[in-house]
Amino acid sequence: MLVTAFVYPLFGKKSYYCTHVCPFGSLQELAGKCVGYKLRMKPATAKRLDKFRQILWAMLMLCLWTGVWFDWIDYEPFSAFVFQSASWVIIAIALAFVALSTVIMRPYCRFVCPTGSLLKYSQSSQIKRLMQKG
Repeated sequence: MLVTAFVYPLFGKKSYYCTHVCPFGSLQELAGKCVGYKLRMKPATAKRLDKFRQILWAMLMLCLWTGVWFDWIDYEPFSAFVFQSASWVIIAIALAFVALSTVIMRPYCRFVCPTGSLLKYSQSSQIKRLMQKG
């Protein structure tokens, strides 16, 4: 999984992990193929949502590093795949994002997912280093 997450982007497959390996990303990708109509998002809205993702990631990492509210990990939609132990809130959040993904391309992955944020930051830093060497 590390190879697909960190090495594949060097060969032009930017979101391979999120769309093909991550179970929730794959589910959103499949749900998106069920409906041909997609909402067109204004670039300014997408930019604001991306900024929200960055701020959320920074706040969650701060919580993780300080040991405050470490339980935020339990609120990931991935927990919905373990149906017996997932709370109804997590299942509802996961279903809402899957439903939303029918009209917006992978909304959780693009605008919320902390793992995707980490991968995006590492991929952009890898690409910058390669560009500087080349």
